[in-house]
Amino acid sequence: MDTITTQPVGRIRRLRLRPRQPERLASVIVLALVLAALVYGFLHRNDSWLDPEDGVGYWLGIAGASMMLILLIYPLRKRNPKLRPLGSVGFWFRFHMLLGLLGPVTILYHSRFGWGSLNSGMALMAMIIVASSGLIGRFLYSRVHRGYSTRTIAIRDLKRDMDELLDDLEHEHIGDAYVIDTLHDLEDRALASGRSFWSGARSFVSLRLRSLIIRREIRRQLQDPDAKHREELLLGLEDFFRATRRASSFAFYSRLLRLWHYLHLPLFVLLVAAVTLHIVAVHQY
Repeated sequence: MDTITTQPVGRIRRLRLRPRQPERLASVIVLALVLAALVYGFLHRNDSWLDPEDGVGYWLGIAGASMMLILLIYPLRKRNPKLRPLGSVGFWFRFHMLLGLLGPVTILYHSRFGWGSLNSGMALMAMIIVASSGLIGRFLYSRVHRGYSTRTIAIRDLKRDMDELLDDLEHEHIGDAYVIDTLHDLEDRALASGRSFWSGARSFVSLRLRSLIIRREIRRQLQDPDAKHREELLLGLEDFFRATRRASSFAFYSRLLRLWHYLHLPLFVLLVAAVTLHIVAVHQY
Protein backbone atom coordinates (compact mmCIF):
# COMPACT_ATOMS: atom_id res chain seq x y z
CA MET A 1 0.00 0.00 0.00
CA ASP A 2 1.33 3.47 -0.85
CA THR A 3 1.66 6.27 1.65
CA ILE A 4 -1.70 7.88 2.34
CA THR A 5 -1.88 11.63 1.94
CA THR A 6 -4.81 13.81 2.87
CA GLN A 7 -6.12 17.26 2.21
CA PRO A 8 -7.97 19.23 4.92
CA VAL A 9 -11.28 19.66 3.13
CA GLY A 10 -13.76 19.58 6.00
CA ARG A 11 -14.53 17.98 9.33
CA ILE A 12 -15.24 14.35 10.14
CA ARG A 13 -18.53 13.92 11.97
CA ARG A 14 -18.42 12.06 15.28
CA LEU A 15 -20.72 9.21 16.22
CA ARG A 16 -22.50 9.11 19.53
CA LEU A 17 -21.65 5.53 20.47
CA ARG A 18 -20.30 6.52 23.85
CA PRO A 19 -21.79 8.56 26.70
CA ARG A 20 -21.44 12.31 26.39
CA GLN A 21 -18.47 13.86 28.15
CA PRO A 22 -20.54 15.21 31.11
CA GLU A 23 -22.12 11.76 31.58
CA ARG A 24 -18.73 10.07 31.54
CA LEU A 25 -17.31 12.63 33.96
CA ALA A 26 -20.28 12.18 36.30
CA SER A 27 -19.82 8.39 36.17
CA VAL A 28 -16.14 8.68 37.04
CA ILE A 29 -16.90 11.01 39.95
CA VAL A 30 -19.65 8.72 41.32
CA LEU A 31 -17.44 5.63 41.04
CA ALA A 32 -14.56 7.44 42.74
CA LEU A 33 -16.84 8.52 45.61
CA VAL A 34 -18.23 5.00 45.98
CA LEU A 35 -14.75 3.49 46.11
CA ALA A 36 -13.66 6.12 48.64
CA ALA A 37 -16.74 5.38 50.76
CA LEU A 38 -16.01 1.64 50.64
CA VAL A 39 -12.40 2.14 51.72
CA TYR A 40 -13.41 4.53 54.50
CA GLY A 41 -16.15 2.22 55.73
CA PHE A 42 -13.91 -0.82 55.75
CA LEU A 43 -11.20 1.00 57.71
CA HIS A 44 -13.77 2.25 60.26
CA ARG A 45 -15.99 -0.84 60.34
CA ASN A 46 -15.40 -1.37 64.07
CA ASP A 47 -16.33 2.17 65.12
CA SER A 48 -19.15 2.42 67.62
CA TRP A 49 -21.35 4.55 65.37
CA LEU A 50 -21.66 1.64 62.92
CA ASP A 51 -23.53 -0.55 65.41
CA PRO A 52 -26.08 -2.37 63.20
CA GLU A 53 -28.57 -2.64 66.05
CA ASP A 54 -28.68 1.01 67.10
CA GLY A 55 -28.14 4.57 65.92
CA VAL A 56 -26.59 5.42 62.57
CA GLY A 57 -25.66 1.83 61.76
CA TYR A 58 -29.27 0.70 62.22
CA TRP A 59 -30.71 3.46 60.06
CA LEU A 60 -28.14 2.79 57.35
CA GLY A 61 -29.64 -0.67 57.06
CA ILE A 62 -33.13 0.81 56.72
CA ALA A 63 -31.88 3.28 54.11
CA GLY A 64 -30.10 0.57 52.14
CA ALA A 65 -33.14 -1.71 52.12
CA SER A 66 -35.35 1.22 51.05
CA MET A 67 -33.00 2.03 48.17
CA MET A 68 -33.11 -1.55 46.95
CA LEU A 69 -36.92 -1.44 46.95
CA ILE A 70 -36.97 1.89 45.11
CA LEU A 71 -35.03 0.13 42.35
CA LEU A 72 -38.33 -1.51 41.39
CA ILE A 73 -39.73 1.82 40.19
CA TYR A 74 -37.55 1.79 37.06
CA PRO A 75 -38.88 -1.48 35.56
CA LEU A 76 -42.42 -0.52 36.58
CA ARG A 77 -42.11 2.92 34.95
CA LYS A 78 -40.53 1.37 31.85
CA ARG A 79 -43.40 -1.07 31.31
CA ASN A 80 -46.35 1.06 32.43
CA PRO A 81 -47.07 4.29 30.48
CA LYS A 82 -49.61 5.29 33.15
CA LEU A 83 -46.72 6.04 35.50
CA ARG A 84 -45.45 8.81 33.21
CA PRO A 85 -46.17 11.53 35.83
CA LEU A 86 -43.42 9.97 37.98
CA GLY A 87 -40.77 11.07 35.48
CA SER A 88 -39.12 9.92 32.29
CA VAL A 89 -37.76 6.43 31.74
CA GLY A 90 -34.30 7.92 31.21
CA PHE A 91 -34.39 9.66 34.59
CA TRP A 92 -35.42 6.50 36.42
CA PHE A 93 -32.78 4.50 34.58
CA ARG A 94 -30.03 6.82 35.78
CA PHE A 95 -31.54 6.89 39.27
CA HIS A 96 -31.74 3.08 39.16
CA MET A 97 -28.02 2.88 38.42
CA LEU A 98 -27.19 5.37 41.18
CA LEU A 99 -29.23 3.55 43.83
CA GLY A 100 -27.78 0.26 42.59
CA LEU A 101 -24.44 1.57 43.85
CA LEU A 102 -25.51 3.52 46.94
CA GLY A 103 -27.83 0.79 48.27
CA PRO A 104 -25.14 -1.91 48.53
CA VAL A 105 -22.68 0.59 50.04
CA THR A 106 -25.05 1.56 52.84
CA ILE A 107 -25.87 -2.10 53.52
CA LEU A 108 -22.17 -2.91 53.72
CA TYR A 109 -21.80 -0.12 56.27
CA HIS A 110 -24.78 -1.54 58.17
CA SER A 111 -23.22 -5.01 58.22
CA ARG A 112 -19.79 -3.66 59.15
CA PHE A 113 -18.41 -5.44 56.10
CA GLY A 114 -18.97 -8.78 57.79
CA TRP A 115 -21.37 -11.72 57.56
CA GLY A 116 -22.73 -11.64 61.11
CA SER A 117 -25.49 -14.12 61.90
CA LEU A 118 -26.89 -16.65 59.45
CA ASN A 119 -29.91 -14.59 58.35
CA SER A 120 -27.88 -11.38 57.99
CA GLY A 121 -25.21 -13.28 56.07
CA MET A 122 -27.84 -14.62 53.68
CA ALA A 123 -29.23 -11.12 53.12
CA LEU A 124 -25.75 -9.74 52.52
CA MET A 125 -24.89 -12.53 50.09
CA ALA A 126 -28.13 -11.97 48.17
CA MET A 127 -27.34 -8.25 47.98
CA ILE A 128 -23.82 -8.90 46.66
CA ILE A 129 -25.16 -11.32 44.03
CA VAL A 130 -27.81 -8.86 42.84
CA ALA A 131 -25.34 -5.94 42.81
CA SER A 132 -22.86 -8.03 40.80
CA SER A 133 -25.63 -9.02 38.41
CA GLY A 134 -26.51 -5.34 38.03
CA LEU A 135 -22.94 -4.48 37.03
CA ILE A 136 -22.98 -7.24 34.43
CA GLY A 137 -26.32 -5.98 33.14
CA ARG A 138 -24.97 -2.43 32.93
CA PHE A 139 -22.11 -3.65 30.75
CA LEU A 140 -24.44 -5.58 28.44
CA TYR A 141 -26.82 -2.61 28.31
CA SER A 142 -24.01 -0.34 27.15
CA ARG A 143 -23.28 -2.73 24.27
CA VAL A 144 -26.75 -2.40 22.73
CA HIS A 145 -27.69 1.18 23.66
CA ARG A 146 -26.25 4.55 22.77
CA GLY A 147 -24.43 5.94 25.78
CA TYR A 148 -26.66 6.17 28.84
CA SER A 149 -29.81 6.75 26.82
CA THR A 150 -32.67 4.27 26.60
CA ARG A 151 -32.49 4.23 22.80
CA THR A 152 -31.57 0.80 21.50
CA ILE A 153 -28.98 0.61 18.76
CA ALA A 154 -30.23 -1.06 15.57
CA ILE A 155 -28.17 -2.63 12.82
CA ARG A 156 -29.64 -0.19 10.30
CA ASP A 157 -28.53 2.73 12.49
CA LEU A 158 -24.98 1.37 12.66
CA LYS A 159 -24.94 0.83 8.89
CA ARG A 160 -26.10 4.39 8.31
CA ASP A 161 -23.43 5.67 10.70
CA MET A 162 -20.69 3.66 9.02
CA ASP A 163 -21.81 4.71 5.53
CA GLU A 164 -21.75 8.37 6.58
CA LEU A 165 -18.27 7.97 8.04
CA LEU A 166 -17.00 6.24 4.92
CA ASP A 167 -18.44 9.04 2.78
CA ASP A 168 -16.69 11.59 4.98
CA LEU A 169 -13.41 9.69 4.85
CA GLU A 170 -13.60 9.43 1.06
CA HIS A 171 -14.41 13.13 0.88
CA GLU A 172 -11.35 13.81 3.02
CA HIS A 173 -9.20 11.71 0.66
CA ILE A 174 -8.26 9.31 3.44
CA GLY A 175 -6.63 6.98 0.98
CA ASP A 176 -6.69 5.14 -2.30
CA ALA A 177 -9.29 2.69 -3.56
CA TYR A 178 -7.59 -0.18 -1.74
CA VAL A 179 -8.09 1.49 1.65
CA ILE A 180 -11.72 2.37 1.00
CA ASP A 181 -12.47 -1.12 -0.37
CA THR A 182 -10.87 -2.65 2.72
CA LEU A 183 -13.03 -0.51 5.00
CA HIS A 184 -16.16 -1.39 3.00
CA ASP A 185 -15.28 -5.09 3.27
CA LEU A 186 -14.88 -4.72 7.03
CA GLU A 187 -18.29 -3.03 7.21
CA ASP A 188 -19.95 -5.82 5.20
CA ARG A 189 -18.43 -8.49 7.43
CA ALA A 190 -19.54 -6.69 10.57
CA LEU A 191 -23.14 -6.28 9.37
CA ALA A 192 -23.37 -9.90 8.23
CA SER A 193 -22.08 -11.26 11.55
CA GLY A 194 -24.23 -8.90 13.60
CA ARG A 195 -27.51 -10.44 12.43
CA SER A 196 -27.24 -13.69 14.39
CA PHE A 197 -26.06 -14.75 17.83
CA TRP A 198 -23.52 -17.39 16.82
CA SER A 199 -21.95 -15.43 13.97
CA GLY A 200 -21.64 -12.48 16.33
CA ALA A 201 -19.97 -14.71 18.89
CA ARG A 202 -17.52 -16.06 16.29
CA SER A 203 -16.64 -12.61 15.01
CA PHE A 204 -16.21 -11.26 18.53
CA VAL A 205 -12.46 -11.83 18.23
CA SER A 206 -11.80 -12.20 14.50
CA LEU A 207 -13.18 -8.84 13.38
CA ARG A 208 -11.48 -7.06 16.24
CA LEU A 209 -8.14 -8.48 15.22
CA ARG A 210 -8.76 -7.56 11.60
CA SER A 211 -9.74 -3.99 12.51
CA LEU A 212 -6.61 -3.65 14.66
CA ILE A 213 -4.40 -4.71 11.74
CA ILE A 214 -6.12 -2.32 9.31
CA ARG A 215 -6.03 0.54 11.79
CA ARG A 216 -2.32 0.08 12.47
CA GLU A 217 -1.55 -0.02 8.76
CA ILE A 218 -3.52 3.16 8.06
CA ARG A 219 -1.98 4.95 11.04
CA ARG A 220 1.50 3.98 9.85
CA GLN A 221 0.99 5.25 6.32
CA LEU A 222 -1.22 8.25 7.00
CA GLN A 223 0.65 11.51 6.47
CA ASP A 224 -0.82 14.98 6.78
CA PRO A 225 1.03 18.28 7.20
CA ASP A 226 -1.85 19.54 9.32
CA ALA A 227 -1.57 17.71 12.67
CA LYS A 228 -5.07 18.77 13.78
CA HIS A 229 -6.64 17.49 10.57
CA ARG A 230 -4.71 14.22 10.86
CA GLU A 231 -6.08 13.79 14.38
CA GLU A 232 -9.63 14.36 13.12
CA LEU A 233 -9.13 11.70 10.47
CA LEU A 234 -7.81 9.24 13.03
CA LEU A 235 -10.76 9.97 15.32
CA GLY A 236 -13.10 9.35 12.39
CA LEU A 237 -11.42 6.02 11.77
CA GLU A 238 -11.73 5.13 15.45
CA ASP A 239 -15.46 5.84 15.28
CA PHE A 240 -15.74 3.65 12.20
CA PHE A 241 -13.94 0.73 13.84
CA ARG A 242 -16.02 1.18 16.98
CA ALA A 243 -19.19 1.03 14.88
CA THR A 244 -18.00 -2.18 13.17
CA ARG A 245 -17.33 -3.76 16.56
CA ARG A 246 -20.79 -2.76 17.73
CA ALA A 247 -22.42 -4.12 14.59
CA SER A 248 -20.53 -7.43 14.67
CA SER A 249 -21.40 -8.13 18.30
CA PHE A 250 -24.89 -6.60 18.35
CA ALA A 251 -26.90 -9.85 18.16
CA PHE A 252 -24.49 -11.53 20.58
CA TYR A 253 -24.90 -8.89 23.28
CA SER A 254 -28.63 -8.46 22.61
CA ARG A 255 -29.25 -12.15 23.28
CA LEU A 256 -27.09 -12.07 26.42
CA LEU A 257 -28.98 -9.00 27.66
CA ARG A 258 -32.33 -10.75 27.18
CA LEU A 259 -31.06 -13.80 29.06
CA TRP A 260 -29.74 -11.52 31.79
CA HIS A 261 -33.19 -9.95 32.23
CA TYR A 262 -34.70 -13.39 32.83
CA LEU A 263 -32.08 -14.14 35.47
CA HIS A 264 -31.88 -10.77 37.21
CA LEU A 265 -35.54 -10.54 38.23
CA PRO A 266 -35.58 -13.86 40.17
CA LEU A 267 -32.35 -12.80 41.87
CA PHE A 268 -33.96 -9.53 42.89
CA VAL A 269 -37.00 -11.38 44.26
CA LEU A 270 -34.61 -13.57 46.23
CA LEU A 271 -32.96 -10.44 47.63
CA VAL A 272 -36.31 -8.98 48.73
CA ALA A 273 -37.19 -12.26 50.45
CA ALA A 274 -33.80 -12.45 52.20
CA VAL A 275 -33.99 -8.83 53.39
CA THR A 276 -37.57 -9.30 54.60
CA LEU A 277 -36.57 -12.41 56.52
CA HIS A 278 -33.62 -10.54 58.02
CA ILE A 279 -35.79 -7.61 59.16
CA VAL A 280 -38.43 -9.89 60.67
CA ALA A 281 -35.81 -11.99 62.45
CA VAL A 282 -34.02 -8.93 63.87
CA HIS A 283 -37.19 -7.38 65.26
CA GLN A 284 -38.74 -10.60 66.49
CA TYR A 285 -35.71 -12.01 68.21
